[in-house]
Amino acid sequence: MAQSVIVKKEEKVAAVVASLPTGFSEAEFVDAFIKLYPNDWDRVQKAYRNHESRAKLGKTHPMPEPRPYLSNSLKIWRKKQERSQNAG
Repeated sequence: MAQSVIVKKEEKVAAVVASLPTGFSEAEFVDAFIKLYPNDWDRVQKAYRNHESRAKLGKTHPMPEPRPYLSNSLKIWRKKQERSQNAG
C-alpha cells in the first residue's frame, strides 16, 4: 500500500478542526493546517510537484493540487466522523 503524503493525517485533521471555531470554511481549515503543520504542507507540495513532473505530456495524474488535497482530507474526515456517529 502506498504511504500517505501526510503521516497521521486523520489525527492532524482532527487537531486542526478542534482549533477552529464552529462553522469554519474549507479555506480557513487549509490556512490553519498550513500554519500548524508547515512541514506536512511542504511534503504535500513536493509530492504534487513530483507527480506533475512524472506525468507525460497531455496526461493527468491522480493527485489534486495541494490546497484541494487538504480540502479533500477534511471532507473525508467529516464523512468518517458522520459514519461513526450514525453507527454508535
